[in-house]
Amino acid sequence: MKHRITKSLITAALALVVAFGASSARAGTSFEFLFHTDRVSDDRQLFLNLAVSNYGYDQVVLEPVLPRIRYVEVDLPVVLFLAHESGRSVDSIVDLRASGLSWSVVFTRCGVAPEILFQGIDADPGPPYGNAWGYWKKNPRAARFSGADIAGLVEVQIGSRVAGVRPYELARARGNGTPVFAVVAEKKGRPYHDHADRPSKAGGPHGKKGKGRGGGTDPHHQ
Repeated sequence: MKHRITKSLITAALALVVAFGASSARAGTSFEFLFHTDRVSDDRQLFLNLAVSNYGYDQVVLEPVLPRIRYVEVDLPVVLFLAHESGRSVDSIVDLRASGLSWSVVFTRCGVAPEILFQGIDADPGPPYGNAWGYWKKNPRAARFSGADIAGLVEVQIGSRVAGVRPYELARARGNGTPVFAVVAEKKGRPYHDHADRPSKAGGPHGKKGKGRGGGTDPHHQ
């Protein structure tokens, strides 16, 4: 019995160490690229930077909630989009998501109808969003979507907002293998190419690069 109790305590302690380590890693990740264009180093980071600036959030507001967002690359655009559409604070959106709710449920809790995801998509865009579009057309009030569909369609809507490209065109481009953030970068220009050869204070050509992922991207993310 004593051996079992000791083993259980060791297991629990190890779990706490792992959890604390993961949390600390996210908290220590640099997200300067979200607020400073000269810290952007790739298309994905540029997309996130443009989304943050376009919605008008500054570093003081966003920085405290970033460590609580598990997948910053995937979830931050949805947080910004929902906060804008619902009128809620980013903090409240992050709280709902961090409680374990799916994005579909968070949309419902915030009173945001799924039709907002399909604005500007007036015909079947084909894969990967064709099934979601068809389901929504048949069940506009009862439609529920996967986290991947919601994150992707939010990218389409934000991409349209920041780059002036029709949502339908962005959805079609995604189906043809071109990510939304790549289309946006092409339209807006890639500032990190402009200063690629410029020495930085950190001693390298790009300076200190912020990482775009808060713990990695889960392809099965819900």
